[in-house]
Amino acid sequence: MNTQLPQRYADRASVNTIREVFDYIRRYRGKTFVLKIEDSLIAHPLFPLLMKDIVQLHDIGIHMIIVTGTRTTIEKHLAKTTLDTRVVKGIRVTPKPAMDHVKLAAMEVVQAFISHLSAGNANGIMGNWIRARSLGVCEGLDYQYTGQVEKIQSDIVHKLLGQNFIPVIYNIGMNATGDCYNLNSDQIALQLCLDLDIEKLFFIRAQEAIPTAGIELAPGSQVHPNGKIYSNMDLDQVDFMLSQYRDRLSFENQALLSYSKQVIDRDRGVKRVHIIDGRREGRLLQEVFSSIGGGTLIYGNQYAHIRRATLGDVPEILHLLDGYMQKGNLVMRTAADIKNKIDSYHIYAVDHAVYGCCALYELDGGWAEIGAVAVNDAYKSKGIGRGLLQYLIQTARKKQIQTLFLLTTQAADWFFEFGFVWASPSALPERRREEYNPERNSRVLLLKL
Repeated sequence: MNTQLPQRYADRASVNTIREVFDYIRRYRGKTFVLKIEDSLIAHPLFPLLMKDIVQLHDIGIHMIIVTGTRTTIEKHLAKTTLDTRVVKGIRVTPKPAMDHVKLAAMEVVQAFISHLSAGNANGIMGNWIRARSLGVCEGLDYQYTGQVEKIQSDIVHKLLGQNFIPVIYNIGMNATGDCYNLNSDQIALQLCLDLDIEKLFFIRAQEAIPTAGIELAPGSQVHPNGKIYSNMDLDQVDFMLSQYRDRLSFENQALLSYSKQVIDRDRGVKRVHIIDGRREGRLLQEVFSSIGGGTLIYGNQYAHIRRATLGDVPEILHLLDGYMQKGNLVMRTAADIKNKIDSYHIYAVDHAVYGCCALYELDGGWAEIGAVAVNDAYKSKGIGRGLLQYLIQTARKKQIQTLFLLTTQAADWFFEFGFVWASPSALPERRREEYNPERNSRVLLLKL
């Protein structure tokens, strides 16, 4: 037994992580992220580290816009008064006497953010770049001095980003005559995404991401390895969740999922929305630099997809297969072997990085062999292997292949789940029967299509 193998795999995982980080840095340098951050995080012990992570992202060339949530601080200030305010469907009713307290709270929050940015030698800048109008009367309720975003002076924000500033935008907007309104910070973040060229929108809050408890897994969505939160879902899965489980989602989670639908465009606009827990160290960096992440990712473009392999993928395929070959789970293959049959290979790509592969070798007489099924160790719980095998079965049916077969030494039980059954080597097509290695003693499985 080779006792050096575990260390070898650990070293490989570390190297893969480093490569992944470099790939993301190249992809996001020069792009713009909007971060809506709850003010309730300011008092948390890890808040300075969150701000440090933001500065580091800024330092590597990612443009950052911060939108401050102020609800907790507003409530703290209003609690010292006799003013009666309430929140209806996530929106605070703001009487005129409360506006002074709202503005004071907004300034307190934004100064806290800028102070932490300055501590990291980053140039945070606050300003009132929002034209607003009264929300008015909705369903008989007068929201008084609560407003809605009419326009963001995006040209100013864009110019500040170009001058290496981090704009910090708070929840106060003014109308044409200078009247101030209390705005919803989530909607400010939403409008920024609609007005500017934004790569990612983050909702950073003092609670976990979208929970799985009491909610059936939406078709195609994935659960984080901790089992408590959804790792990622596309817009179709968001629709499924909102239609089937709206009553089991908090109002806030409903709102964030709805906002995600509004800002994500399949062809242009915001690519991804991330919902993360700011109380967890490094969550922001995990979301930016790891395809697993630490929160819930919502996407409209194809986040992970299976495609036909090319010659440029050969090193990645060989890298994936190597661990399986070293353990004896797969027969040995060289780069030349893979190149010679590259048209048979398919890969599972996550953000342009290869995390799984498989092959469909077509033979005469309506037969085809499945082989080279391999998944990166860090992603084995993500359903990649299942997706690859289902894809091959579907592809074989489209090609009107009548019988699929495979040879395996240790994974027979897993293939049974897809309808494969035991067979003897004598059941193989003639060419593969002649090539069968009795010393390896692989089990033969068949699937009639």
